Amino acid sequence: MLNSPQKQLINPDDLFGSREIRFHDRRESHYPQLMRLCADFNFSVLQLQRKIFSHLSRKMVPGQLEFVLALHDETTNCWYSLSPGTESLKQLNDYCKKYEIDLLHMHLIGDDGDDQDVSREAFY
Repeated sequence: MLNSPQKQLINPDDLFGSREIRFHDRRESHYPQLMRLCADFNFSVLQLQRKIFSHLSRKMVPGQLEFVLALHDETTNCWYSLSPGTESLKQLNDYCKKYEIDLLHMHLIGDDGDDQDVSREAFY
């Protein structure tokens, strides 16, 4: 069961590789939800291959490929994932369809972690 969206930094040191998946034609897209989020709201779909530690070889080895919905922060040049990693683009498309409102709220308004703690007395 996939969890609701959370904004998490994608650390490049934890990856063997990554690439951005681009959607070019709205009419022929097999993933309409991903196409809409990427084209209309500036989200990106990334394919990641994370590093995992192998106890057998005692070194870092490539993990399985996963897809995430991500945002790029131009000011810090960092990538943030908003979805958990999925095995396929279809699963990611279904996840985005289910949590579309939460994803757009997090992107356009911000999540609760972005708010600074301000006491109620500050307004009186």
